[in-house]
Amino acid sequence: IFLNFKFNYYYFVLRVLNSNLVILLAFIFILSKEHLKRRHPAHLNPVIETEEQIDSDVLSAGPSTSSNLQSEHSGSNTSSQQPCTSPIPKRSRQLKLFGSTRANELSEVEKSSIDKSLIKMISVDYQPLSLVDNIGFLEYSKKLQPLYKPPSRKTLTMKLLPDEYNKIATILKSMLRSIKNVSITTDMWTSDSNRAYLTVTCHFIYNDSLYSPVLATREIIKIHTGANIATSISDILIEWGILDKIVTIVSDNGANIKNAINEHLHKYHHPCVAHTLNLIVNDAITSNEELLNVLKKCRALVGHFKHSVSASTKLKEIQNQMNVPELKVKQDVSTRWNSSLIMLERLIQIKAPLSAAITFLPHAPNFLTALEWELISDCLPLLKPFEIMTVELSGEHYPTLSIVIPLIRGLQYTLRNKTTTTAAGTLLKKTAIDVLARRLGILESNKIVAKATFLDPRFKKTGFGLVDNANNTEKWITDEINSIMRNTQQNETSNMPINREPNLLWEHFDSKVSQIRTTLSTGISASLLIRQYLEMPYLNRTKNPLDFWKQHKNTFPELYSLQLKYLCVPATSVPSERVFSKTGQITNDRRNRLHPKNLDYIVFLNSNVNLNL
Repeated sequence: IFLNFKFNYYYFVLRVLNSNLVILLAFIFILSKEHLKRRHPAHLNPVIETEEQIDSDVLSAGPSTSSNLQSEHSGSNTSSQQPCTSPIPKRSRQLKLFGSTRANELSEVEKSSIDKSLIKMISVDYQPLSLVDNIGFLEYSKKLQPLYKPPSRKTLTMKLLPDEYNKIATILKSMLRSIKNVSITTDMWTSDSNRAYLTVTCHFIYNDSLYSPVLATREIIKIHTGANIATSISDILIEWGILDKIVTIVSDNGANIKNAINEHLHKYHHPCVAHTLNLIVNDAITSNEELLNVLKKCRALVGHFKHSVSASTKLKEIQNQMNVPELKVKQDVSTRWNSSLIMLERLIQIKAPLSAAITFLPHAPNFLTALEWELISDCLPLLKPFEIMTVELSGEHYPTLSIVIPLIRGLQYTLRNKTTTTAAGTLLKKTAIDVLARRLGILESNKIVAKATFLDPRFKKTGFGLVDNANNTEKWITDEINSIMRNTQQNETSNMPINREPNLLWEHFDSKVSQIRTTLSTGISASLLIRQYLEMPYLNRTKNPLDFWKQHKNTFPELYSLQLKYLCVPATSVPSERVFSKTGQITNDRRNRLHPKNLDYIVFLNSNVNLNL
């Protein structure tokens, strides 16, 4: 309690107690006060506030205690003296003895926590590094926490970003060391500043959950040959210690990237299924002249409403009059067929107000005829299933390769059962079915894709379109399980102590018998294991197959090991494409001077923020 009073209040003590004792107590008080400031500021602040309140109360209460004492002391001769009405001088704060040894500051823990939140904001929201120099941000930061001084841009790039990157990279490397199989996706892109980058994402199952972190985003300075691309990818894989753990590399169908993977890295290349679907639809559309003409007319119509203020205003006005939602036209992009689908769907949605608005716009392009509207309505149901399949294959939180074969069969079935009413629709249907079979029909006999489907407890052998393909896949799985069992038995045998020297005359015979016994036992065990797996009830299609394997890892240890290998493979390279779709936000005009290394840091932290929990 003694320490919580202001030093001024000890004035009376100075006049009563022994001066040596007072000096000692004052010295103890000063040391204690400074200790509170340094180590326990939270406990000191309430005291200071109380002192300030006391000051205020004393000043507003009237004469000071010492004045009253003096008046009482002289009151014997001046008992009738009038109350003092002179203004009370403002009481000044007494300076601390020896001054203040330290200004109010944030502790290192508090400052580090705020710095970490700043790094998270920059990486998650893709804010420019120059944010810390902006006047508005500095003022906002000061209002939130006056004691916090934001770091400079140099401190961000030289210390805070690298430190946070290294922290999360250490966590990720530890996870990668504990697993046996990974798959990667890779893609190349060009920034607004005309710099070429290559992004690599990694996919693996850890603690029965699927992870898809970004490993690196590196600038490609040399010409984009297969050899140079392979060198960049290899450097990244070596850096992360996974070069010998790769199951497959997923990318688009570009000749240079395929050459890098197959001829230089000598890894298995799996073409992106989403890109292949895009090629199928493009082939079907470009071979349909009537549909192309309608699309051309739609683009002209949409372009007019996009660039004409009067046209878009009139459309909005008529939508309000019709009491329908205010919807704008959607412009398609030539490189993305699904944007054409979105454009056509929007035109169908706003057909009535659009038709009415055209009558008030003399300079608008020709409106669609009734036959053209019928053609659009006939073709949309044929294009929509391709978009649904693309979206489903582009997920990152569930296995996607295992659903490719069932989805292909489902897409073929859907297209065959669609009824068309126009010549353009009939041609689109026939072409789409033919190109789909030619480009994706072979995946059912692809070993990696087929094994992933077989190991998905939602599909097993039923997911296949042909019985022969399902039986072949069962044999491939059986052979791989036999290999796992033989290796396990050999390891156990090599670890057994040798109790006696072998008989050289019987060594050859014993070896043959042991080999036959091992082959028979592993073969029978593998067959029984697979039969038991196939006889189990199918998992609900909406469930996650990883949850099934988590529950049955002890029942089917060999199958569990195989699903870790094959269910981690993504069906598309969309994860790496998403990276450069996002990074367009950080390589625009405000950030086009961003150094490639800092770009790598920010993209990595943005992707892997959940690893730092």
